[in-house]
Amino acid sequence: MIPTNSSGTTNGCDNISSNCVIWQGPDIACINLCSGDTISEVVFKLATEVCTLITDGVIANPNLTGLDLTCLNIPGVTPTTLVPVLQAMVVQICANSTGSIAPRSELPMMTLPACLQYNDASGNPVTELRLDLFATLIANQVCTNLTNINVINVTLTSYNTRLNVLEACVLPCSGGVVEAQIVPTCVSNIGTLTNVSVVVLALESAFCALRTAVGLPAAINSAISQSAITGSYTQLSNSSASYSGIVGWNNSASTLAQSMQNAWVVIDDMYTAITDIQTNCCPGGCDGIIFSYTTANTINGGTGLITDIVFNFITSSIPSTFNDSAGFSQITITDSNGAITNQVVSVSSLQNNPTGVSINVASLNVAQQLNATVQFSVTDGKDTCTATQTSVIAGIIPCPPLTLTSITATGLTVGFTNILGTSATFLIEILNASNNVVATTTLTNQGSTVSYTFTGLVGGTAYNIRNTISLNGGTEVCALVPFTTESADVACANGMDVAFVIDYTYSMAGIIQNVKAGAASLVNTIITQSGGNNYRLSLTTADEATGSTPNYAGCVDYDGNPQGLPAAQRIINTGPNDFQFITAWEMFGTNNGSSFTAQLNKLNGGASGSSPGGTACIPIGDGSSGPEPCDYAAQLITGASEFTGAFRTNVAKYIIIITDNLPGGTQDSFNATVWAGIQQMIVDANTNGIKYFVCGAGVGMSGIIAPIVTAIFPWQELATQTGGSFNLSANASTIESEIIAGCS
Repeated sequence: MIPTNSSGTTNGCDNISSNCVIWQGPDIACINLCSGDTISEVVFKLATEVCTLITDGVIANPNLTGLDLTCLNIPGVTPTTLVPVLQAMVVQICANSTGSIAPRSELPMMTLPACLQYNDASGNPVTELRLDLFATLIANQVCTNLTNINVINVTLTSYNTRLNVLEACVLPCSGGVVEAQIVPTCVSNIGTLTNVSVVVLALESAFCALRTAVGLPAAINSAISQSAITGSYTQLSNSSASYSGIVGWNNSASTLAQSMQNAWVVIDDMYTAITDIQTNCCPGGCDGIIFSYTTANTINGGTGLITDIVFNFITSSIPSTFNDSAGFSQITITDSNGAITNQVVSVSSLQNNPTGVSINVASLNVAQQLNATVQFSVTDGKDTCTATQTSVIAGIIPCPPLTLTSITATGLTVGFTNILGTSATFLIEILNASNNVVATTTLTNQGSTVSYTFTGLVGGTAYNIRNTISLNGGTEVCALVPFTTESADVACANGMDVAFVIDYTYSMAGIIQNVKAGAASLVNTIITQSGGNNYRLSLTTADEATGSTPNYAGCVDYDGNPQGLPAAQRIINTGPNDFQFITAWEMFGTNNGSSFTAQLNKLNGGASGSSPGGTACIPIGDGSSGPEPCDYAAQLITGASEFTGAFRTNVAKYIIIITDNLPGGTQDSFNATVWAGIQQMIVDANTNGIKYFVCGAGVGMSGIIAPIVTAIFPWQELATQTGGSFNLSANASTIESEIIAGCS
């Protein structure tokens, strides 16, 4: 602003009036101020704007709509004018300064150190807090720590006081001193809570008593070092060993315990040596003689009965200066019926014989208890020494082989030979697969031949039969014998496995030719009976001769190269007198009728002793008089070796044996061993669903061995007891008929 001219007037203005001062600044539109306005106008316009501001702003409360006021936490409706907003701001500032309400949410979050982290009431971990809550948590923790420190200080002060009292205490403590207490187990008040000072004094007293009893350490060490026996000393009981070789010996004893251990080792050695002296040293007369014996039974493998009793005297000790009195030392054996057998023996000689002496008891009733008495009598010409010792030999009740015949769908007949006499009782039971008894009978007062027929069994079911024998208070439970009722046979129409076993000895040449002539028809019959399902055939020959090689040795079809048979199909067994040759010419093969027929047609081909060459070079074997090993061949087929391959399950299984002589197994003869083998073949066949068909042209009944096979022809027994059949005719048509009948 500049004043007007003071000596005059301008535009009618007085030079000293505010109207004479003008605004030379820029225009200010918001207050309507223009450049050139007088100072009076400027003051007026400013005063007007101030009044308007006071009136419209403070008093009129201008509209504040659009401002974000949420942080003020204004209760109720958010104000839109200035005064309520200013009031809310004042309230918020005061509240934050006094802490009377919750802190603002805008406060920063603070991460808690690991030692202050915790889980809230819901189990959720809390790792950070708002600044005010963080400060509160720290303050609370500080207060807690101060409290704990005060408690610890009080405890330390108490401990310090107690320690000062205990240090000043002279055992036993008194004067109200509070001591620690323990429960002693071997001194003072055993089992009772007692002051430590009392226990310590008791321990000191006990230690002094122990030292008085044991000695001072110097005395103990001196005693330990006084041992005159070292590990190098020879044992008294074993002159070839030293004490260092005894388990438990201490070569350098340094403690009382080790010294005492060594002392006991020496005492034990002395005891053993003295005992040996008492026993063996310097026997005089009869006092130096030991009479003793043991017995062992010799059992007949066929009957299971005792045949001999072996007496062994190697446990006796008779000086060499003594010999048996002439005719006096003897063994006497008596059975329950009073029968006696005796034998004079030389015990002085037998004491060095590990074989002993065998006494035959065939004349006694060995199925019952036997009493043996041995009378000893030896002399040296001066003294005669005698003794009598007895022993009891339990009778053996043998289990007779069971013969199962007439096995049908509902029953069977069991038979056996009774060698035990009429006083024996036989409990015969049939058990099912769960070992439950389903049928039983008790047979008493039986003769030499026992037979019983069971009925009411279930067809196609596997059973076991058991014989339990009671005799004179003794009981023998015999082994289970399995069998299967007839209806278990699988229909031929399910498929067939047929194994042919042909006797290949010289006398069979004509029969083999007859079978070969009808081979095609035979195979067709098997195909038809198989009902369109797979069939399998195998071909095995059984030969026997005195030589170690068969007639066909060197033939290309037998052992030639490359088309010869594998060694596993050419079994050669050395019998007691002859060699058995069992040959699998055809293994089981699926629908192998053509190859089977080809192999069958090769049999009895070529001339015996002819030069090896063509495929027909399989001359008939020599054989020898008597039984032939067709049963051995069948055992190989069904055995674990699976000679011709294993039989299938769920098909009809046949073994067809064509022979003109008795079974001879590997024995060269029909005997008890072979018969037992036939019986086992029956058991195995019934267990595995195998039927035997035997065509025995020319076979007579001369081979029967009584009483083992009384009136029963072995081949017939094998066939009929397995559900097959036996026929004295042997040709292809006969075999066909038997197969058809078996499949019906």
